[in-house]
Amino acid sequence: MKPKLIQLAGIESLCLENSDPTTAVVFFHGYGANMQDLFPLWEMWDNGKFNWYFPNGTMPLPMGYYEGRAWFSIDMEALDRSIRTGEFRDMGNTIPPELDLTLKQQEHFLKELSKKHKKIVIGGFSQGAMCASHLALRPDLDIAGLVLLSANLLAQDLFPVAAKSVPFYQSHGTKDPILPLKGAQLLENKLHSLNFQGKLHIFEGGHEIPMKVITEVKTFLSNL
Repeated sequence: MKPKLIQLAGIESLCLENSDPTTAVVFFHGYGANMQDLFPLWEMWDNGKFNWYFPNGTMPLPMGYYEGRAWFSIDMEALDRSIRTGEFRDMGNTIPPELDLTLKQQEHFLKELSKKHKKIVIGGFSQGAMCASHLALRPDLDIAGLVLLSANLLAQDLFPVAAKSVPFYQSHGTKDPILPLKGAQLLENKLHSLNFQGKLHIFEGGHEIPMKVITEVKTFLSNL
């Protein structure tokens, strides 16, 4: 498969499409990265039957020598204070101002993909994963699987009181200074309360995707 650049619902995306349109796998990158960041993972996860999409964040972020992207803004003061003091930064009751519009754009992107793919699997890293956790709960989207890498519970007031059961894989590092393990555990609890099927896989490390997680994600995707 050869990568190509597409535009869907106002979102730019790198994609790889094979001749079988059954399954689309969509991964949203984290803050300050871009659609190139997670793209190399497709080769380690592909089973020859997936179509891959790596959307570009809707917010441009000048990062010096390259243009980073984001899905919503971050309270940098709160983040810095949390890193310095070790105080838990609970994002469960935080609703970033851009989140509602971002989720609507991402939802339209996924709806466009559903016109040619029977099955949609979504995931992401960091704030991309937090967006995916909300998208999996949208009633108008039929999501077949959810992959959450280094995410925390975000904007829980926007979650519905009930949802369709979705299988999920979640991972988090014990020493993550950006998004603490406690926030990941709160997210896992929230998903279980909504009848999602899966569990949090904890690894020794920080804000990252270690090889152990890459291997487990491959197994999760293959089982779907």
